[in-house]
Amino acid sequence: MKKRLPRVGISACLLGEPVRYDGQHKYAAQIVETLSDVVSWVPLCPETEAGLGVPRPPVELIGSPDSFRVVGVENPELDVTTTLLDYSRQKVQNLGRISGFILQSRSPSCGLKSTPFRGGDLLGAGVFAGMLKHEFLELPVAEDVDLDSAAALDEFLQRVRRYDCDIG
Repeated sequence: MKKRLPRVGISACLLGEPVRYDGQHKYAAQIVETLSDVVSWVPLCPETEAGLGVPRPPVELIGSPDSFRVVGVENPELDVTTTLLDYSRQKVQNLGRISGFILQSRSPSCGLKSTPFRGGDLLGAGVFAGMLKHEFLELPVAEDVDLDSAAALDEFLQRVRRYDCDIG
């Protein structure tokens, strides 16, 4: 009998999928190649899944973590805040059994703590990442840049396995 692997969400661009605004990816070789045999990936890209398309105009956060908008970098009249909020709310509520998440850093949708807000030194969470952490307080979640060593990957995997056992 094949053992059930823990389901781990991951930003699709980290798996090499060309879903970024510029049609590129951010393949995270060390993460993917180390964990692919021990987890079941659940890829997502909030921006493409919300219907923003590829390629698309780049967007950024403005305001603050408590009061933000997601607008176009080159065209601030482009406001996708409601689109990303609606998608993120729906996706977080329908994730099913998930035991961890690896998110693309600095992303206006997926950045966990590294997403810049326009016009300052303020950093925070992207739209999807913020909702994910709010809804799943104990869920092991990391940005790609947090998993840059074998030790960090092992520690993350151990947290995922503990969480997976705890949720039964």
